Amino acid sequence: MALHSRKLSFTRPIIVSFAGILLSFILVAVLITLSQRSDFLNDYHKINGNFTHNLAVNYTESILRENDYILGRAATFFARNDRLNQTININPGEGLQVLMHLQNLMPTVSSISLADTQGHYLRAPEVLPTDKSKTFDARTRPWFIGQAEASTFSRYTRPYMDYFTGHPTVTLFKPVISPEGRLKGTLAFHLDLTSMGYTLRQMVAPVQGEFFIVERDGAVVLHPDTGALFKPYVSEALMDKMTSGEGHIYDPKSKTWFYYYSFTNPDWFVIYRVADATLTEITRHETSIVGWGFALASLIIILFGLYLRHASRTVLMNIINAIKTGDVSTAPRLEAMLSHTIQSNKERELAYVRQATHDALTGCKNRRAFDSDIAELLNNHQPFALALVDIDNFKSINDTWGHLSGDIVLRNVAREGIQIMQPHNVSVYRYGGEEFAVIFRSELFGLSHELLETWRIAVEKRTWREEGLHVTFSAGLGEWHFEPLEQFIGTVDGALYTAKQQGKNRILRTSDN
Repeated sequence: MALHSRKLSFTRPIIVSFAGILLSFILVAVLITLSQRSDFLNDYHKINGNFTHNLAVNYTESILRENDYILGRAATFFARNDRLNQTININPGEGLQVLMHLQNLMPTVSSISLADTQGHYLRAPEVLPTDKSKTFDARTRPWFIGQAEASTFSRYTRPYMDYFTGHPTVTLFKPVISPEGRLKGTLAFHLDLTSMGYTLRQMVAPVQGEFFIVERDGAVVLHPDTGALFKPYVSEALMDKMTSGEGHIYDPKSKTWFYYYSFTNPDWFVIYRVADATLTEITRHETSIVGWGFALASLIIILFGLYLRHASRTVLMNIINAIKTGDVSTAPRLEAMLSHTIQSNKERELAYVRQATHDALTGCKNRRAFDSDIAELLNNHQPFALALVDIDNFKSINDTWGHLSGDIVLRNVAREGIQIMQPHNVSVYRYGGEEFAVIFRSELFGLSHELLETWRIAVEKRTWREEGLHVTFSAGLGEWHFEPLEQFIGTVDGALYTAKQQGKNRILRTSDN
């Protein structure tokens, strides 16, 4: 008589089950591995596109916007009364001092030219009297504006060689028009493309590639290598395909990906060029890691199958022994284990949420949280006030005391703000770099300026470990009146810039700007 029956065997169903699981897993792993390359490539397109966007918005656009803002204010200054004529023709010595003070505000501007409609001009730094300077005619320069071309908007020239220095430059210029509508002359800022290009060397790209800025015809205007200026880096055929505000295209001829972001004034494109071979190698490496991971998982499945075969026999023997002896005191407390697991997972989930919405350095909410919170207010049509806070002279702090001290300044300025705002359920956000944002709901409109002023005074009076370090900030504050968000933030940002221009260490409302 048979001592056992196959129907009571654990071995056969376990082996069959795990063989089916293993084969299904291998099939799924192969399909996933084959599809991973496309997914990884799309991910890197997004990463490279985000890098290009940040390079354009956080670096290039901020410089252009600052120069354009100062140009507009300066043109308004020279348009009043007879200031332009006084500066150029009557008292050029004092006028040169005014232009040099203006030039010192803009590190990316190499020189400034101011000309009247007859071609009389003043340039800062001063032009030495030479035979070449005597033949200079401002009316022949690409930035000079004649009466028929007068416009109230600032414009950019095409790249050209400076008459006096022989260096490559692009000029930002604007007509000087009196309140009565009369063209008095032209104010021009000559950009230092070389120093602007050096700054690009500090940018760290996500993958190996080349980033630069070109004109509509593909000629380089900014590049980490100054020897590349004005050279055609992108063909006109490819430039014609860059029709949207930003995106990426593939050039099969050079086997290269081009990620771009376009401006309208000036007509420039920020380009990030990455070889297709680079992306292919990265995706191949990522795919191979996934493949090895699946192989390891398959091995683990086999080992667990063997273990389960052994464990099932052990469990069966323990059950038989418990039936024989009646001892069930070793049964596991499954309910307690399940409760502990749920609690641990919840704690982990809360930690992940905080990491996703808070800035690790300052403890403030991050830009992602700011965008989410302000979108909720806009969708619900709830009135609110917005403050933009910017630490004064932060670049000088980094240059003088080092980036570690700069991080300490950021952390402590944020801590002062959080301590003041948190009791009123007001959040402080790290908006970007050394800039913070604060959102006040409608019930705190009357208290918003007082809270900001308390924060400003606390930072101003704070004693720092570094000898000679004194930290202040400037802020712009405005209430939302249901205008478009971009326009509203621009208005508050304008109040912040005005506070900077008025001497810093102050808070300015948009209604006072």
